[in-house]
Amino acid sequence: MTSKPDCGWRFLILCWVLMCGSGCVSPRGSGSAWKSPDPGEDTVMIVGINDFHGSLLPKERKLPDGRVVQSGGASALAGMIRILKEESQGRILIVDAGDEWQGTIESNQVKGASVVDFFNKIGVSAAAVGNHEFDFGIPNLGSRLIQAKYPYISGNIFEKKSGKRVTWKNLLPSRIFEVGEYRVGVTGFSTVQTPSTTRFEFVKHLEFKEPATVLASEVANLRMNGAQAVLVTAHAGTICEEKLGLREWRLHDRNSPQGNCDPEQEIPSFLKGLASGSVDGVIAGHTHQVIHHFLNGVPVVQGEAYNQYFNVIYLVFDRTTRRLIPEKTRIEGLIPICGEVFEGTDHCDVRRLNGRTSPAMVQATFHGRPVRPDPLVEEWIKPIREGTEKFRKEVLATSELPLTHFRDREGSFGNLLADVLRQKGKADFALVNSGGIRTSLDAGEITYDGLFRALPFDNLLNVVELKGAEIKLLYRVATSGAHGVIGISGLELTLIPFDQEAPKDDLNGNGKLESWEARRLLRIRKAGGEEIEDQRTYRVATFDFLVNGGDDLGWFFSKVPSKAIRRDQTGYCRDLVTEYLKREKRINTPERPLLDPEHPRIKFAPRNE
Repeated sequence: MTSKPDCGWRFLILCWVLMCGSGCVSPRGSGSAWKSPDPGEDTVMIVGINDFHGSLLPKERKLPDGRVVQSGGASALAGMIRILKEESQGRILIVDAGDEWQGTIESNQVKGASVVDFFNKIGVSAAAVGNHEFDFGIPNLGSRLIQAKYPYISGNIFEKKSGKRVTWKNLLPSRIFEVGEYRVGVTGFSTVQTPSTTRFEFVKHLEFKEPATVLASEVANLRMNGAQAVLVTAHAGTICEEKLGLREWRLHDRNSPQGNCDPEQEIPSFLKGLASGSVDGVIAGHTHQVIHHFLNGVPVVQGEAYNQYFNVIYLVFDRTTRRLIPEKTRIEGLIPICGEVFEGTDHCDVRRLNGRTSPAMVQATFHGRPVRPDPLVEEWIKPIREGTEKFRKEVLATSELPLTHFRDREGSFGNLLADVLRQKGKADFALVNSGGIRTSLDAGEITYDGLFRALPFDNLLNVVELKGAEIKLLYRVATSGAHGVIGISGLELTLIPFDQEAPKDDLNGNGKLESWEARRLLRIRKAGGEEIEDQRTYRVATFDFLVNGGDDLGWFFSKVPSKAIRRDQTGYCRDLVTEYLKREKRINTPERPLLDPEHPRIKFAPRNE
């Protein structure tokens, strides 16, 4: 199952941002971001969170000197939201952009119930439905919808058979909220990529329609019913290349980001499909990017992922006319979620130290006040932490080099996973999707918690028998670039670089040239250079997610007879990796690296070569 995790050149740009240090920011402890409104004006806070992915416990990173630094976590976020609630005097909405619960032991073991419980406690106002909300099936999603004290907002999910919008309890296409003296409407949508980025069998009866075509009427109805501002919460995003710092952004500030976002992605396309001025803010998700941009004049925010950052949109209203003053809208973000920060900075992100000597940790402040863990959340989360600690802390093995994962090039983690599947399945080759791996792991001890965060999905091993010609077609579709660079074993591939256009063929004959139909694969050979024989039968080990149609492989696997597929029941692929690590103890050494730069498994070459 895929989202868009840390990725290639875009991730390098993000790292440039994150590593630029305190010189890129205005100190958040000064309280400069929240300003008292001018006489005759009121301000409403919109807190935007996204892609929480079960991150109730803080992320822990070891410094070279052995100290453990914590970032994120439910208690710190709750403490910062408490500060905002007190400042706003009730004029606050907390809006989530989806993918709440898939990704950690604390969440997955109860299929997301713990995350919804937390969102209830901090007073989330509304949430989008992410593609990974479907990962445990629609009955479970229905249970989480009922459990939530906040509505889920999505107006583009329809039943294929009836053609009608779904009518699940506590799922609404839009809603108006009373925020202080003002009425704020919220509508939302789920990414149209949902069928290929969750288990297809769970959503095959649903259609996720293009949002602009179905939400224009929702926006109009919100206005007709008295909404003085309209927001969109969308589990969809874009990808922005701007070198962004951490500060306050305004529409007419020449230093504010005004573009350099991919116009073909879902949020820019959605905004272009609406009338100008119809939407006043977007809380985005899905692409795990740093976004605090004004796109088409609309503030759009996304705070990366995994509860490490959030954003705030400030909407300013004229107290007399009750009308929004769009030119005074501002964005505060990214806001690091930290109980302690590195001395001399306002953050706790190890990546932003840029290899410098690690300073001491000191008390974090937010809007001039110390960030304290929320005591009620601390009491609530204590048994959750204690109940999973034994599993989380178990050391499985040591990786002497980092286990890397990228979106646009080969990573050692993908190689490891592919090698394990190929070995366990007694296969000739292996294929794993980029989105099946959620994060890189640092060099050093690999704990079960770290492995689970990287491989949270309950994928099963499948082994497929294919002719050589079919192997070439499978890898051609899998390397289109639509879902990132795959992990492989037993093969050497040469691809057209991702910054170059690749030719497309209408493989499924539907009259459209879709992203997965790009012909990026230039060469495919066995590891060592031997050619694949078109008429010879080979065995490919992969995830059941892909065999069942995930990541746009449905067209290919629909042509494969069921007798050619062995559906292994030996345990989740994550468990197979666990067994391998426990057996090997020491992996990814300088002598035997999983990614050999001198002999890469995936190479890139110009299209005309």
